[in-house]
Amino acid sequence: MMAPEPLPTRRERLAVLVEDRLDIPMAILALAWALLVAYELVAPAEQRDELALAGNLVWGVFVVEFAAKLVISGNPGRFLRRRWPSVLFLVLPALRLFRVVRAVRVLRVLPAARVIGSSYRAVGTAQTLLQGRLGFLVTATAVAVFAGGQLLYLLERTANPGIDGLGGALWWAASVAMGAGRPFEPVTLGGRLLALLLSAYSLVVVASVAGVLGAYFVESRAERATLEEAGAEEAGDGDGGGGTDRGPAVE
Repeated sequence: MMAPEPLPTRRERLAVLVEDRLDIPMAILALAWALLVAYELVAPAEQRDELALAGNLVWGVFVVEFAAKLVISGNPGRFLRRRWPSVLFLVLPALRLFRVVRAVRVLRVLPAARVIGSSYRAVGTAQTLLQGRLGFLVTATAVAVFAGGQLLYLLERTANPGIDGLGGALWWAASVAMGAGRPFEPVTLGGRLLALLLSAYSLVVVASVAGVLGAYFVESRAERATLEEAGAEEAGDGDGGGGTDRGPAVE
């Protein structure tokens, strides 16, 4: 006889409650953060300070959320091991606050980290909220295109004459991610690596969509066959019952 599963503790119930209550607000905030990061790349110089302040406030909310979940989890070590990418992308923006390592800023590592961090947050939120695999794939692809376009713009805006602003970079990312070819070739090493990653991602998406559709058709066929078998059995039972009721003919 199997032992009954232990009931969740008060801390575990509280952790689940916090997760459920924060999912929707954090999803909206993650979307706003992604749009804010994208706009900051092309915003006029006179708006940079206000945008930086808004971005720091959003980042602060995510830090508070992460700290609250860490405390409630009851097992900080396991929590940090499972969510180490979140720790990384929460720590990197802090360098911007302290104005450290000018060379890092010149290399555009911090803006790129903010793009990746906001995209990672958006994908994580989609994975939490979306139940269907196909819906998650569509959302993840949209995030990948949005992030890829921003990264290409950061990497190649001063080196590649083929880029026509952020819109052109987003169009390039969408074309590569959808397997439709490349409107222009990247010239920097980072841009070429990004093109390879997006091309590989497009292959993964195509294979995943094919798998989802194949599973759907297989399940539909199996369900239809089950219904047909059940209908045939009911028809057979009905015929047998009818024959018994009639009885033998009397001459």
